[in-house]
Amino acid sequence: MKKVAQFCLLSIIALLNTHCNTKEQVYSNLLRSDVFVQDYAERKYDFLFVFDTSGSFKPRRDYVKNNMQTFISTLNSRKAVDYQIAVTTVDVFGGFNPSLPDNRGVRGNLVASNSGLKIVTGNSSDPSGDFASIMQNIEESNTSFWEQGLEAAYQVIFQHKSEFSRPGVPLVIIFMSDSDDWSCKDNCWGEQPETNTNWVAHPLSRYSDYFKTVKANENSEVLIFPIVGVPGGKCEVEFAGSRYISIQESLGGLSTSLSVCDADLPSSFNGIAKLVADRGAVFKLSSVASGSNFSVVVNNEEIPFAPENYIYDSASNSVVFTGLSPKKGSIIEIVYSERKS
Repeated sequence: MKKVAQFCLLSIIALLNTHCNTKEQVYSNLLRSDVFVQDYAERKYDFLFVFDTSGSFKPRRDYVKNNMQTFISTLNSRKAVDYQIAVTTVDVFGGFNPSLPDNRGVRGNLVASNSGLKIVTGNSSDPSGDFASIMQNIEESNTSFWEQGLEAAYQVIFQHKSEFSRPGVPLVIIFMSDSDDWSCKDNCWGEQPETNTNWVAHPLSRYSDYFKTVKANENSEVLIFPIVGVPGGKCEVEFAGSRYISIQESLGGLSTSLSVCDADLPSSFNGIAKLVADRGAVFKLSSVASGSNFSVVVNNEEIPFAPENYIYDSASNSVVFTGLSPKKGSIIEIVYSERKS
């Protein structure tokens, strides 16, 4: 949403008495008009979760598995979202004597439930149950210590994009790990990568370039949300997720890095759903509104102020479309009275 103009108008009384200003004695007489261009109007999103498979990370995986219904409810809090959810893991090697089967989400494959289900959809009668059935088949291998989340995401998109990523639909990738990314290009063997001087890492440009372009020809995009160790985090992690954060920052936009600390995990996990839910539906006002005297015009057509159309959310000082969001490219003008200072 791009704000393209802001200006103030006097009410009839103010026009008769003074000029346009924001002095306290006339503040409540001011009407403001904020004008936006709708950049986003998607109701379809595809999600790819990339999970750390180490044993120490299992409690956090279990949190996500047990709270997927909350995530879905948050996702639908602003608008009914047509979603798909798939899962893979950071384990690109998949174990060595024994080697895990592909359906455990190793080597850039999707995790499958015992029944073969790989994709959770909003049309399911029990999407959170479907997700749990997939999650229970994540397994730790003897190569789980070599976490390669970026390469796993690259490979699963390259190999299986048509299975879980619909044409023209934004792809949301959520990385979850308490370590950094160790995506390996060469000499990928031996002891753990953080103390191994032989291995050669894939450059970050491999992933930033790919994620920026893989959906571009569909007039869509990839959004990145690492839930990892972040600077200033409130807990001990194996390694901060600096490579994940670098990729998130290179993509910009809505993409955000969030804390994997146990105390932060609920807000991090559900915060992603809220960001997606609010996208294209929430318009933050430039001045604090009084909460009344709203006029919302979309492409020169006034929208009645009603709970089924839009509401004013005082906590965020935003107008929130609760019905259909304006179509992409729409011009939205919101006129409102300012609150007394």
